[in-house]
Amino acid sequence: MMDTLELRPGQAVLLLWGGAESSNIEEVVSSLSQQVSPAGKVQVEHLERLKQSSHPESSFDAVLSGFVPASVSHDNDLLEEICRLLHPGGMVYLRQPIAETSVGDGHLKTKEELVSILKLSGFIDVSQPSLVPLSDDEKSKLQTSTENGFQLVQVLAHKPSYEIGSTAQLKLSVATNVNDNDKVSQAWTISANEMLDDDIELMNSDDLLDETDLKKPDPESLKADCGGNAKKKKACKNCSCGLAEELESNAAPKKKTVESSCGSCYLGDAFRCASCPYLGMPAFKPGEKVLLPQSQLKADA
Repeated sequence: MMDTLELRPGQAVLLLWGGAESSNIEEVVSSLSQQVSPAGKVQVEHLERLKQSSHPESSFDAVLSGFVPASVSHDNDLLEEICRLLHPGGMVYLRQPIAETSVGDGHLKTKEELVSILKLSGFIDVSQPSLVPLSDDEKSKLQTSTENGFQLVQVLAHKPSYEIGSTAQLKLSVATNVNDNDKVSQAWTISANEMLDDDIELMNSDDLLDETDLKKPDPESLKADCGGNAKKKKACKNCSCGLAEELESNAAPKKKTVESSCGSCYLGDAFRCASCPYLGMPAFKPGEKVLLPQSQLKADA
């Protein structure tokens, strides 16, 4: 099965393996070394130690995972790290057991879910998962407790031909005309010199007014007419036309009556406070205007 991989001489290949031990890892490394020799290299890393290995970005041309052993489950974090280690345009071969139908346990995935997680991890040109024939011994090792059964598939995907985070200038197909842009910008600005230009025709502001606008209004027509034809006008509630202020200004002044704070001023001094302004005056009727006799206004001889 290693002979069907699209590996070329001189490529750097990373072989990922999982589990506690693997009996055929030397056989797989030997087969890969023959395909990439001369000048190529094959490096082996355990899945759990991949991030701790501190490989720089774009270190490998191809990554193989799930071949030793064929029971690796690839999650999003693992696939993102694989994508980081690949050269732009590099490829990854994955082998993974999948469920025939979705089981929702987070371990086995369907074909559609496997393709989706590869795309979400940054890979492009993801091939459709193809079945990998297994021997009876391999089937017994991969047997799971799921009632839906499983299949071992192989998927090929590629990293985009650019590094993650790289930038590039977009080439617009629409050519820009400098003269046209100047005309557009000048259409919204008029300088003082252009205002005196004879070629610019300005509208006369007097043309915006008709004869009715020039007619002086009659002062009588400006007065409020809230009362209609009634003899006595009455302002509306929340009046805003000025009638309420007009009626208030024309209203007769109200007579102010003397109000007592204690209510006993008219009874005489015996009932008045020490600060009462009527202190020393005779008693009077409530509301009556108090007048002092002339005898009290003359000084004692």
